[in-house]
Amino acid sequence: MAEGQGGSGAAALRGGLAALALLAVGLGIWAMTRPEAPAPAVPAPRAAVAPGVADSVPQAAAVPAPVPETPAPVARFDMLRASPDGAVTVAGQTVPGARVEVLLDGAVADTVTAGADGRFASVLLAEPSANARVLTLRVTAGGVARDGGQSLTVAPSPVTVAAEHVVQAEALAETPILSEEEGVRVLAPASADLVIDTLAFDATGRVEISGRGAPSGVVLRAYVDTAEAGLTAPGAGGAWRMSLPVTRPGPHLLRVDALDAQGRVVARAETEFETAAPEVLRTEAGKGPKMVVIGKGLTLWAIARDTYGDPLMYVRVFEANRDQIRDPDLIYPGQVFTLPVHQGVGQPGDPD
Repeated sequence: MAEGQGGSGAAALRGGLAALALLAVGLGIWAMTRPEAPAPAVPAPRAAVAPGVADSVPQAAAVPAPVPETPAPVARFDMLRASPDGAVTVAGQTVPGARVEVLLDGAVADTVTAGADGRFASVLLAEPSANARVLTLRVTAGGVARDGGQSLTVAPSPVTVAAEHVVQAEALAETPILSEEEGVRVLAPASADLVIDTLAFDATGRVEISGRGAPSGVVLRAYVDTAEAGLTAPGAGGAWRMSLPVTRPGPHLLRVDALDAQGRVVARAETEFETAAPEVLRTEAGKGPKMVVIGKGLTLWAIARDTYGDPLMYVRVFEANRDQIRDPDLIYPGQVFTLPVHQGVGQPGDPD
């Protein structure tokens, strides 16, 4: 009896030791296969900063984003030359191999075929005209005809206009007005200097300006009579446009400053302009384009823009000269020295 009990105790002891051995093996396997806990994050060492310096470090300010570009036109004008004898030479780019119809005042004046690179050129042997004319394009590709999406104002011949209008006709011939969905601008090469090319407004008083020569990486801020009126970022190649608030009838001074990332003025252009009373413009309205002379020294070009929802835009083309250039280091009354912290597509002075 005692021997049986001793055998049972020994067997139980051996069974317990075996179980403990299996448990130890299992714990070892679990320890080797369980995922390792991530090490606690160690804060990066901070650079030593002298007391009071941290608050004085300038923060990078956001600049206004360029206005999103509208879809590219079907055909693009690249060059226009209007001779005093009436001949018109035009060149541009469109779909390779497309049929391009060149229309003068809505009538087909020439038909050419774009090359393999999409480029085309045409020479129109028109008679000299005392009136400004409109040049447009119609492109046929894949059996579908579409409007080119741009129009050019061809200047009247200086040999046919009155003597007091010769200067305006020659200025328009040198920098023809190009009208497109985004607005109006001049068709001209890139400028080495910041320049204001056009100022346009309609009978409601809405004002738009355009120009060239903005340095890379700048923000443009406009002032009318020393009061801030608009802000924008230039596009590729330094071309730019801006919307301004309605201005009262009469003479004004327009200034555009180019500011770098630190808010320093690096280029500046300034010119005088005059706003005509809306009721005067309405009496001058008619089928454009035409020269509109309102008061002494105020000559505008009435450009039809009914395709884009505007009956007429009255455009002043500023002569291409260096008289606009101003010293960027001068401080003007009302000058703003800070860049916008948050600036999206909208600009100060944009119409709703």
